[in-house]
Amino acid sequence: MKRSNQKRITKEAIILRHMRMEKGLSLNQAGRRVGITGSAIAHIEQGRMDVSRARIETLVEGYGYTLDDYFEYLDRKDAPIHVRDECLSILRQLDDSRLQAVHAVLVNFMPAGTARQTNNPSQIEQKHYRQASSS
Repeated sequence: MKRSNQKRITKEAIILRHMRMEKGLSLNQAGRRVGITGSAIAHIEQGRMDVSRARIETLVEGYGYTLDDYFEYLDRKDAPIHVRDECLSILRQLDDSRLQAVHAVLVNFMPAGTARQTNNPSQIEQKHYRQASSS
């Protein structure tokens, strides 16, 4: 089996992803900074590609960190987590009834007047009807 078909997410991969995301870099932006594709960055972060010490150094410095910063993360007991990723991972594991309960809580955190996306067909149909009527 090719390595790209296997996932082995290491602490190193988690740290590299954390560093990239903390700097607000997309996969493609990060890739351009270090001379590889965004897809290769994704493979590294997803544990689908082995990463050499030299590549780690290139990535870390390309993201604007030092190797000392990297080793500080590496020496910690717990790997840094990206809260959004952690929440999404938890949400994917919930059954529909629990997901509805979480949704009810999250909706209350939306700022007043913020438009929410909806998958309610009747609201979509009403919008298209109003647009067609006003033409």
